[in-house]
Amino acid sequence: MHVLPPTTIRVEVAAGKYVLGDPCYVVPDLDWQDLLKSCEYFEQPIGEVHGHQVLGFSTRWGDGTYADNQHRHYPVDAGLIGLVPIEYAIGVDPELSQVVEFKNSTTCTRTSDGVLTFGNIVINTDSSYEE
Repeated sequence: MHVLPPTTIRVEVAAGKYVLGDPCYVVPDLDWQDLLKSCEYFEQPIGEVHGHQVLGFSTRWGDGTYADNQHRHYPVDAGLIGLVPIEYAIGVDPELSQVVEFKNSTTCTRTSDGVLTFGNIVINTDSSYEE
């Protein structure tokens, strides 16, 4: 019997400031459908609208609230956690998301068992999360 390692999606993001959280909270409502279509509803991890690239990783179990390794919480309503460039984001609410800054290009990952990483931030979206 073989235990297969989890499949990992890796994305490199450019240095800069981003909003980390469910993109549905900070992408303008008028652009949301165009963004979803641009990445096949985040079957591809990067969507684009008006020249802005948005990263979205699906959570393991969909909507809920997930904690990171720094004890911050991320409510999820679209089944996604990702990065939206700060200059494109609207109405950043610290109850819904966090502003993060990467000084250099940074690797972000999603494993098939629902562990998301954004640089040194780790969010486990598996069933063991606490709501």
